[in-house]
Amino acid sequence: MTGAINTAGATEVGYGRKFGLGIELGDPTGIVGKLWLSNVNALDFGFGFQHYGWGRCYYDQANIRRCGYQDYSFNVDYLWQSNIVRGPAQLDWHIGIGGRVYFLGEPADTRNRDFNMAARAPIGLDLMFNTPAFLEVFFEVAPALYLLPLDFGIEGGLGVRFYF
Repeated sequence: MTGAINTAGATEVGYGRKFGLGIELGDPTGIVGKLWLSNVNALDFGFGFQHYGWGRCYYDQANIRRCGYQDYSFNVDYLWQSNIVRGPAQLDWHIGIGGRVYFLGEPADTRNRDFNMAARAPIGLDLMFNTPAFLEVFFEVAPALYLLPLDFGIEGGLGVRFYF
């Protein structure tokens, strides 16, 4: 009689698969990625985009009042990640440090464009699954210190990444 050995499935995120791409909904909403450098360290990056309806008002070239602006940003964070629970799913938490560069303004009106930078410290939860072993769901909050002008804010969101 031959016995079959059943091995428990394990997530491949961060172990066999080191690079993930996905989306995040929040502040800002955008395209996100993660590159694992080791089993506990990763680089997290994102391209955020939003359009606000009443953030700023200005007069265009025809002297018509317009309100709104577009916000594009790019961030890179260095993360340290540690396991909380392992089972049919793996729950990790992470903390990090990084920065975000913002390009703010109405693209059609060069008078109302701005630039800003922020130092940020993300902290969050990451949920990886045994099946499918290439999926990561995450939640993150990132206190941010904006530099131009000096201000404080909270960024964050809920997202998903698919690993290759």
